[in-house]
Parts: sequence; C-alpha cells; structure tokens
Amino acid sequence: MPITQAQKTLANQKQTAAAIDMSPQVGLVAGPGTGKSHSIENRIVHLLQNGAVATNIYVISFTRAACVELEGRIHAHCQNLSCASAAAQIHVSTMHSLALRILRKGNLLTSYPSTPIILDRWEQSNIYDKELASSLRCKPSRASEIRLAHDTQWQTLNPQSINQAQITQTEIVGFNAFHASRTNLYSCVLPGEVIYKCVEALQQGALQPNQLPQIDHLIVDEFQDLNACDQEFIRLLCANNAVLFIAGDDDQSIYSFRHADPNGIINFALNYPASRTHILDDCFRCTPAILSAANRLIAHNQNRLQKSLVSLYATSSPPVQGQMLAWSFRNGQDEAKAIAESCHQLLNAGMAGMEDEIIILISNRKVQLDLIIQELANFGLPYDPPRNSSITDDEIVRAVYSIIRIVKDHSATEEDYPAHRDIIEVLSGVGSSTAKSIADACIANNQNFRSLFYLPTYPTWLSRRNLSAVQRTAKVVQNVSTWDLNDTLAARGGDIMAILSSDIFLLPSSANALSTCATFIGSLPPQMTLDELIQFLSAPTEADQQTIIGMVNQRVASPGAISGGTIQKRIKILTMHGAKGLSGKVVFIPGAEQGIIPNFKALQATGLVIEQRRLFYVSITRARSCCIVSHAVQHNGKQAMVLKQSLRVNLTRSQFLNEMQVRSVNRTMGLTQVEAGNIVSDINNL
Repeated sequence: MPITQAQKTLANQKQTAAAIDMSPQVGLVAGPGTGKSHSIENRIVHLLQNGAVATNIYVISFTRAACVELEGRIHAHCQNLSCASAAAQIHVSTMHSLALRILRKGNLLTSYPSTPIILDRWEQSNIYDKELASSLRCKPSRASEIRLAHDTQWQTLNPQSINQAQITQTEIVGFNAFHASRTNLYSCVLPGEVIYKCVEALQQGALQPNQLPQIDHLIVDEFQDLNACDQEFIRLLCANNAVLFIAGDDDQSIYSFRHADPNGIINFALNYPASRTHILDDCFRCTPAILSAANRLIAHNQNRLQKSLVSLYATSSPPVQGQMLAWSFRNGQDEAKAIAESCHQLLNAGMAGMEDEIIILISNRKVQLDLIIQELANFGLPYDPPRNSSITDDEIVRAVYSIIRIVKDHSATEEDYPAHRDIIEVLSGVGSSTAKSIADACIANNQNFRSLFYLPTYPTWLSRRNLSAVQRTAKVVQNVSTWDLNDTLAARGGDIMAILSSDIFLLPSSANALSTCATFIGSLPPQMTLDELIQFLSAPTEADQQTIIGMVNQRVASPGAISGGTIQKRIKILTMHGAKGLSGKVVFIPGAEQGIIPNFKALQATGLVIEQRRLFYVSITRARSCCIVSHAVQHNGKQAMVLKQSLRVNLTRSQFLNEMQVRSVNRTMGLTQVEAGNIVSDINNL
C-alpha cells in the first residue's frame, strides 16, 4: 500500500481523538472510507482498558447483518489484547432487539402470547393488509395506506401523518380494533411500533429504573439512518448519564423511504450542547480523481455538515491519481456492451482473480439489468446479478424462509408465530380467505394460533378446507422437528426441496418455480448453515447479503473447516442502495441520465433530488481506483416503455455530471487494452 506510515499516523490520530473522548456525548462524522468502524473498535478498546464494565457497554447498528459483522470486527480487533475476554461480553444488537428486551423486562409485552416478531414487508402486504382490507371492507391498497399512515406516525412522532393520508375516524377505529386482535393472534408488531412503544413507556414513566438495562456507554453506528422516533429512543436511554457515542455521515443518508432523518446527525451538537464533534476527512478508499468529483457533487446539497475530504493517495508514495471517467453512448445496448467489453479487458490486463473487485451499480433494474446481463454473458464473464434486497418477496423463497424460521422456532426460546402463518399463505390451493377463516376461528374459539399446528388431535370447529390447510402446515412443522440450525445446506438442501414439492407447492404449474428455487439454493455456499441462511434471507440490503456470504466463505476457508472447493469470484451487479457499505477497485455506473438518476419522480420534488444526489455520491465513493459513469442518448423497446411508455426515448445526461464538472466523452466501445492496463497499474499501486 503506497499510503505512508506518516499519513496513517496522522489519520489515526484523528480516529483516536474521537475514540478516547470522554465528553458526555461524542459525535463522529466520518466520510466514506475514513475509518469509522476502526474508530468504533478503538473506542471499545479504550473503554475496556480504562475500567468500563463490558456488560454495561451497548453497541447499536442498523441491521442484524451489520451487527454480526461489527461484533466480529470487535472480537478480531481485541483478540490479541488484554481485553479480549471482556469484549465478548459487550452487547451488540439492533435497536429493535434492544427495545424488545427492555419491553420484555418491563412486563410490557403481556398483550402478546410470546415475544412479538416484526412483520417484514411481504408479511405486511400479503397477510396484514389483506386481512385488514377484509375487516374494513376496503381494497388491500387502501388497507396499505391506512397501515403506512399509522406506522409513519410512530416512526416520525408526527400525529399529522394520519391527516396527511386522509384517514377517516371510522378507519382509525377499525384499524385499532383489528390491530389489537391480530397482533395478539400472530404475536407480531409493525416496524415502527416497537421503538414507539418503548419511547412511550419511557416518557410516561411506565418503566422503573431497575427494569432498564444498566447502560454506561451507548455506541450508535450509522446515526444518519435513524428516524425521529429512533433518535428520541437514544436520547431517553442516555437520560441516566450514559455516555453517548454516535457515528455516521449525513451525506450518506439514503433511506428516506424508511423515514431516516439526517437532521439527527446534522443537529447533534445543538441537541446535545455538552457534546463534542469529531470529523474524519482522511479517505483511505478513493483516489483523488474520484473523491474530488464526489466532493464537487455533494457540495450542491445545502444544510449539510461541511467536510473537506482528502484522498490519502494524493500524497502517497507513489501518488495514485486514479480515474473518474464519463462516457456517452448512442443507446443503452451500446452502453451495456461497452461495460462488458471493459470488464473483459480488465480481467485480461491483470484483474483475473479479482472479479469481485469490479462492481456495476444500477439505479433502474427494469431499464438496465437485462441488457447488462446479456452482454456479460456474451463475453462469458462470471457475474452475480443483484439479489433483490426483498428476495423473500418471491413466494417460493418465502416458503424456504418460513421453513427455516420454524426450525429456529424449535431451537430457540422465542416462538415465531408469523412463520407458521406464512406457510399457510403460500400453500398451493389455499387462498387468503381460507387463511383468514382459520385466524377468525382461532379467535372465536380462544385457540392459540401457533399451538394449533402442534395439537395431537384437531378441534371439531375446523371446517374441511380449513382443516386441510392446518394439516398440511402441521406436516411441514413435523418434518423439520429434528432439524438443527447448525445443519448445512449440503445436508438439508434436498430435504427443503422435498418439503416444497410434497407439502407446499403441489400443482404442476409450480414445476418451473421449484426448479428455479433449486438453482437458487445451489448458488449459495453448500456449507452455509441454516442459521446463516436465515441471516442471509432476512438481510435488508444487498450489501448485508454480501456480508453474510463473505462471512460464510471466510469460515469455510478457515483452517480445519470443510472446504467446498475453490470459490469462483464474480463481477458484482448491485443496485445503488444495495451497495452501501461495499467498495470495489473499479466501479461502473451506467444510466447517468435525467429521468434515471435523478429519476422522473425525484425531478418533481427538490427534497428527492437531494437524496438522489446523496445516492449518487455514495455510489461514486464505492470506487477505489477507477469510476466510469456512463449515459446513453437513446433507449428503445421495452426499456423505453418502462421509462415513458414509448418505443423510443431520448434522455439528456444527468445534472449530477454537470455538478461534478466531469466532461462526457463519446464512445463506441469499452476500455482498450492500453486503457485497461493503465487502470490495473493504478490498482497494483493501491
């Protein structure tokens, strides 16, 4: 690495200054590639080596996958230090998990038969909304609006959300009645509900001090991703003199659809007057050409924390300038072909064996994905297509996910009621009305929903259609009763497919879906455990999915592990949202056009353009050595129909390229052999 020891020392001094700051509240603003995670690790070492009680240190990250990765990093960082054993006692969890723990200890979950499970997006749409619609006698789309209005109200702490969605008083009353009974029946909650319940209980004094965990130090990662309710939860947790350390970057806040509020980190110093803020601006990741363009772009966003990110490669030994390129093509087909051709040239120039260091980021699957995959296949290049972050939206993958969750239900102390309900929903020949009828019958006959599938004999009040659905679900439950979460896909893959084909998807029309599912299971590491499979399937982003796959491969490749053979590295195709947290030596960003990024919806609202600018900034700063942004003048056929319901659409280059001050160059082909060689030369100097 050409970054000198002197550069590292200066950069590490800034990280250490934040890590050892014992102000009541500490804010760490860390741009991309500046060492945020390293600072958190150093913070924990400093606390443990200076008398902090490990069990009173709580670390919060945004997703379960992020928690697993962060916990692994902390343990690895501490393994050769005197605090190694203490580090294993630190609590690392999601905010939802911590809130549930607090509510359970405070006896505030007594309205549920078991610790409630948070309904994911598929369950909200396919179960909750359908049953709510039937209860309110409205369309599922309207039921969705009613649910989202209430969930938004919880997550934003804004009572006006109901009024903004024009929810009537009758609908509010109906929702409340349905929600109370159904969440009890299925022992479940909506996403914004858990933190809100905890905030409400803390504000009302419903939790006694001895019912709260002893938190001396609270560390919150990715603070820019927290919504208003999350931020209030953090404030209340620290009310008893816990030292708060938060880390994040307002410029990387890209989840407004989850109500993430970057003002939390922007106004941190105002909200916590006794706090101190540290800014990390020495970038270890991006070369100067890439970082300079990214800095010019994000500077167009107002009301942000000012930063002066500097690439350490500018003065490294030797210096590495890197490349920030913008290409213009006649049409989308030529653009996709040029990207594939460029990948081919890069591998021939020396990146063979580093295929996974080439990343292609797309912003519109329907417009871009098919063309890119087709051209990569034409060159015979290995690639991983973007796994939908909601991969379990596919009915047959949902069935796999539900089966493994029931295995976890049997292995853990917490029961998973929704997983049993999910199985009923995906049974072939069983409609939503039958599923709801079973639920209604359970309520009418005071029957615990989960226990229904474990009874030695079935109650007489089950009708024939309902009885059949319950029996089929019970058979699935029985078939997995001897499985263990440590079982691998190599051992259980065939059993999973047998259950799918013999118990769940019985119709001949399911043959293709079953074949696709078998291919999907076969694409995963054979030594992946069922527990790791749950983590993978529940991961909310592609970056989290990549994290899980990476950890599995690392475990399998470790000494003494059973190896599944050489792992083929592949070019990564990811969505822009899904790439956050990852990096690559070469990054392609096609479709940089007005109407694609920023998309047509964003062009109607300034606030959305601001977030899309952040998204573009995050995408560019995934690149280490070379970033190639491209745009096409014309789109034809089905791609054009997706954009504007026309067979031919002409678009201009994205305003973001203008803001970056990067000139487009007309191209008819991808990288030449010489150009690819120059990029690989830079890569070798990183």
